[in-house]
Amino acid sequence: MSRWEDRVCCICNKHKKFLARVNAGKKLYCMECQAKLTKEYGSDYWKPCSFLEFMESMSSSMNNRTTFKEQLRQIKEEEKNNEKK
Repeated sequence: MSRWEDRVCCICNKHKKFLARVNAGKKLYCMECQAKLTKEYGSDYWKPCSFLEFMESMSSSMNNRTTFKEQLRQIKEEEKNNEKK
């Protein structure tokens, strides 16, 4: 399974390749649902994002990626060790 297949839009519940977190929020939206919400409720629907909120969100996202990379590195090391045995 590729990396994007486990990501789902919070509105349509479909697997999409391109999803976005609007204004550093935690929910993922596909472009179609994002456009539909903006059209239906206006751009005021989306909560404004402060720079601090954005940086905190990016920081947690980066930490998750680092943790994921570390897990992959450990798995590769274990596989190498198992091949040597």
